[in-house]
Amino acid sequence: MKDAIALVLPQALRRRVDRALVERHPMLVAHVDAQGQPVLSFRGSVQVFGDDQLALWIRRAEGGFIRAIRANPRIALMYRDEEAKATYQFQGRARVTDVPEERQRIFERAPAAERAHDFAMLGAAVLVDLDRVEGYAGLGPQGKVDPLLLLREGAAQLEN
Repeated sequence: MKDAIALVLPQALRRRVDRALVERHPMLVAHVDAQGQPVLSFRGSVQVFGDDQLALWIRRAEGGFIRAIRANPRIALMYRDEEAKATYQFQGRARVTDVPEERQRIFERAPAAERAHDFAMLGAAVLVDLDRVEGYAGLGPQGKVDPLLLLREGAAQLEN
């Protein structure tokens, strides 16, 4: 694995995330529920929001996921393209945004299939400030292709 570099999502990875659902690679999201149990769910609305942020549109604005991140904002996400063997893990802190421009942008950038399930835009917009991104673009004869390790400045202390 290459040494960690500043957390700025590369263009190729941005494309993978933004097209995950339409390319049949919905992203897996992990959080901890009110009872302290880990919960995994596929989310089709994951998208890149900035150099070091992801966003999601959550249809149930007061559902279990929203309650969970309000209590414990730490989440993890995983992208996997089985054909290419591309695998990326994302770790960060999630929060609901009520800023109208951010809500609108996140909703509009969600795949049409996701928007159709919440056409009245009653859901919640979630931003994820990434602390760590690790993975690779595929597997080849020499092993991992384009291995990547990105850390938010100061994130090394989070690992200890």
